[in-house]
Amino acid sequence: MKIKLLNGNIYDVVRAEVTNGRLELDFHNKTAEELQDTFSVPALLTNIELLTDTEDKTGDVPGWTVYGGVMTLGDTKTVILTKAVNITEQRLADAEANAIAANSIAEVAKTMSSETATQVTDLQLAICELYEGMEV
Repeated sequence: MKIKLLNGNIYDVVRAEVTNGRLELDFHNKTAEELQDTFSVPALLTNIELLTDTEDKTGDVPGWTVYGGVMTLGDTKTVILTKAVNITEQRLADAEANAIAANSIAEVAKTMSSETATQVTDLQLAICELYEGMEV
């Protein structure tokens, strides 16, 4: 099983389960520090996508934006997330999530415009070579 955060990062998880009013995500091969860095940004957690091992989307888990810590049992690290109760806090997380999503879209648009500009330049060079070949 995998999860995908708002910024597009995909992580392997052993378990994703809502238990006792909190979302628990089990990880192997991650340190508690890595998990804390990843899950301490509420904007990235506004919508967590659940994926299969082949990265097909199976569902969403929205609204679990409050990082509650990491529990360690053997080599399994469990991230605990809860839902925010403060409306202002939720609005701030949503606004930051929208900014992150807009930034991702802008990066894609920037890449596409760069590719298009390169293609136009290539076409212009090809036309010049045609004219030179025709001795116009």
